[in-house]
Amino acid sequence: PLATLSGHSQGILSLDWCPHDDSLLVSCGKDNRTILWDLYTLKPIADIPNDDPVQNQQNASQASGVDAFDASNVYGGLGSSQQKRYDVQWSPLTRGVVSSCSFDRKVQAHSVNGLVTKCGRPPKWLKPSSSVSCGFGGAVVSCASSAVEQSQSQKPSASIIKIETAVEHPELVYASKKFEEAIAQNDLIGFCKSLVAKAESVGNKDEAQLWSFMQIIFEANARQQLLVHLGFHADTIAKKAMEYTEDGMAGLSLKDKKAATPPPMSTAARDTVKNALMVGNFEAAVECCFRTGNLADALVLASCGGSELWSKTQARYFELESKKRPFLNIVNAVMHDKLEDIVSQADPVQWKETLAILSTYGKSDQFPALCIALGDRLESATGDSASASLCYMCALNLNGAVKHWRSQLEAANKKKKHGDMDLLALHEFVVKVTVFLNALDPSASSLDPIVAELLSEYGKALADQGLFATAAKYCKGSSEETNFLRDRLYRSRDHYNCASLLGSVPEFPFSLTNIKKSKASSSTTTKKTASRQQQQQQQQASASSATATATSTAQAQTQSHSSTSSSPQLADGWIALQDPSSGKTYYANQNTGETTWDMPHDARAPAPVAAVTTSTTQTSYSANANGGTMSAQPSATVTSQTSTNGSMPSRSHTPSKLASKYGDGFVTSASHPELAEQYGNVGTSNPYHSVSRPGTAAAVLGSSSTGKAPVSANFDPNQPPAQSDEHQPISDSLLELLTTLAATQLAPSDKRQLSEGEKAVGILLKKLSRGAIGADVVGQVQNMVNAIRNRDYGTASAIQTALVTHDWKEHKDWLRGVKFLIQLASKKIY
Repeated sequence: PLATLSGHSQGILSLDWCPHDDSLLVSCGKDNRTILWDLYTLKPIADIPNDDPVQNQQNASQASGVDAFDASNVYGGLGSSQQKRYDVQWSPLTRGVVSSCSFDRKVQAHSVNGLVTKCGRPPKWLKPSSSVSCGFGGAVVSCASSAVEQSQSQKPSASIIKIETAVEHPELVYASKKFEEAIAQNDLIGFCKSLVAKAESVGNKDEAQLWSFMQIIFEANARQQLLVHLGFHADTIAKKAMEYTEDGMAGLSLKDKKAATPPPMSTAARDTVKNALMVGNFEAAVECCFRTGNLADALVLASCGGSELWSKTQARYFELESKKRPFLNIVNAVMHDKLEDIVSQADPVQWKETLAILSTYGKSDQFPALCIALGDRLESATGDSASASLCYMCALNLNGAVKHWRSQLEAANKKKKHGDMDLLALHEFVVKVTVFLNALDPSASSLDPIVAELLSEYGKALADQGLFATAAKYCKGSSEETNFLRDRLYRSRDHYNCASLLGSVPEFPFSLTNIKKSKASSSTTTKKTASRQQQQQQQQASASSATATATSTAQAQTQSHSSTSSSPQLADGWIALQDPSSGKTYYANQNTGETTWDMPHDARAPAPVAAVTTSTTQTSYSANANGGTMSAQPSATVTSQTSTNGSMPSRSHTPSKLASKYGDGFVTSASHPELAEQYGNVGTSNPYHSVSRPGTAAAVLGSSSTGKAPVSANFDPNQPPAQSDEHQPISDSLLELLTTLAATQLAPSDKRQLSEGEKAVGILLKKLSRGAIGADVVGQVQNMVNAIRNRDYGTASAIQTALVTHDWKEHKDWLRGVKFLIQLASKKIY
């Protein structure tokens, strides 16, 4: 039969298949139960109850896992008769309605639409015709079937699956695309000009000034452009100075030969200066000129009196005249290379003039530090963060300039309800940072962690709108949220673009915990398993000896005593295990992993003696359940002890109870020879003429009796088996492959394949070290390894397939795992 449903305790009177859901079946029987079946699980899911509460309680106790429920609540008060129902049918028109007929001439209708079952699956007529699910990046996956097609055809129509992207903030998507297009054109000056014009059109002077400074940064002659922007045009100022006149001084000029003479010096002063010059005392002559107010004469005379006198005269001159002529402070600072004094002493309100002086006279290596000092003074003295931000921009100092931009973003966020982020303000912040970063040296620029997280938050907002590739550009942070976003973008549907923008495989955002057992616990488990198997063998031996005759019992006890007294002991480190395929006992060394069929002896124990096999057969009788006829059934008990020559260990065979040959339905013994052996159907054609036909114990024992001991799969890549010079390249290449694959990002299924591949490599290397692989197979393995090293996975797979075809029987323990390694390498190592 295809399936057998168990639930009724007596004969079945009627059953009916649901016409609207082919997984539902209803039946009634002589046990006065009406059961609803789920053919997916082949179990009853509910009983349609009777009016008799006692009968309902009995039915509920009989139904394993069936929900008991109140018929008056579920079926609208409709119940069944206390008499047996002999017919049940589904309504062909109304879905979910079952009719029942009972022997008291009642026909009742029951609705199962309100039934709640443990299967967790609604009937087909209650399943939704459409569904929707949301995913990462605003993805919306929906499926629905055409209502017109479904109404015209009895068969369910094919579902239409749609994958769309729901954009929650279209204004952000539009602004981001426009910005990315402008950046892609690599015309940052033109982009800044457009933003200046946009800010001026709405009257935002601060933004216009900011983008003007941003434009100047990318100009070839940035300092000259800065002076022009600050209002200091060199040509205009020169022309004005050349044409400037005052009353009474109209005829004075450097080019005129007839210049007006200064006020005359007194005769006594002239004689004093002349006498001082006669004796070469320029210092006295300069002092006389200072006392008479002839400062220009003092400067001329000091220039001839040496550097020390010249410096002293300049300092005295600036001290006397700076209060009358403030521009002399500029001259003094320029002459003595003390521009930092101008920054510290200048009026903060006139910061543009100070910035112009720094731009004109500041050296290239000093200019950034002077601009940062000016910005710090503006922040501390006046709190003008906007002007200070412009000074930081001139110094190409992002961390200083970004402070004002962050304050603008925080102010915009405060206007939002519930503390939400103003995405458009965040976009403007990111635009400023991104454009400014283009002016910096990528190797020298480092982002503030707060700025990096803001960029990552902007990337997350773009990812939520489906802009994965753009979002990957802004994953600059190092927080857990950023690492999680970076990993999701790397594994998104736009994987290739995101991978190129991220630069490298992102770190897995979650911590991994190794739950593998330690070697010590594994060794303890192996010892417990071996001890348990030995106990089971002893119990089987004792049970067999208990059923034998008195004579056989005495012989078995004598043999057991002699065998025990002379049985050898295992060498240290060895344990006895049972081969699951053949049932034979083999021995494994817990320290080296070596296995063998031959029992390793303890050197201190006496040599083993040959075992004596004794077998007895007795006949037992059992009564037939239907009649009283006694049927003789032979019961054979075989007790044996195996010597160390590799023969079979003790086994106990008990044939199964004879059953009717019709118990397997229409399955014949021609294709299943094990049925002929079980039922004694020797007349049926048997295509397997040999003793070792598939499925028989003889085939299993015959194929493994002469085989070699299985090789342990325990393998430590850090301590591989020693190889010969010929096989060492194979070992090195396979270990390198395991190390490379272990370093990649692997799914759970890939990790299982890698584990199988590691076991296969361990078995292969152990066989190579023991010389258990023929030269022709070793040559093919060498070719396969070379193909893997050359990334020629097609050739490697072809060689593995050829080995499976011709050498599967001898090397199946490692060929399957090698196939997994080739598949993983083709996916993870390009």
